[in-house]
Amino acid sequence: MTISENIIIGENIAWRADDILKSIRKKEPCGYPVWYAVTTAMENDNLMYILSGLEMRHAAYLESDLKILGLAGSREEAGKIVLNLVQEGYNKGDILNMKQYLETI
Repeated sequence: MTISENIIIGENIAWRADDILKSIRKKEPCGYPVWYAVTTAMENDNLMYILSGLEMRHAAYLESDLKILGLAGSREEAGKIVLNLVQEGYNKGDILNMKQYLETI
């Protein structure tokens, strides 16, 4: 798993973001379970996943090629991050190449 250099951190999780990101970089489960990651998706049919902190404890995700694009403190906040990312891609003219756009941010 990689972390975007332009990761979006939600207000509700900003106070825990450093600890969460440190755990992800070490490929270790984070001790704080109440958070959500917005990531790229593995399949071509999907753009992004919203994974809970509990899901992110699984080695399958920690060892995957997914890229974390955002961290959120709630599912609602994660949805807003997804909307923001899609809007940015649209504004930059990459709506038809959104999968590639998400890989480059």
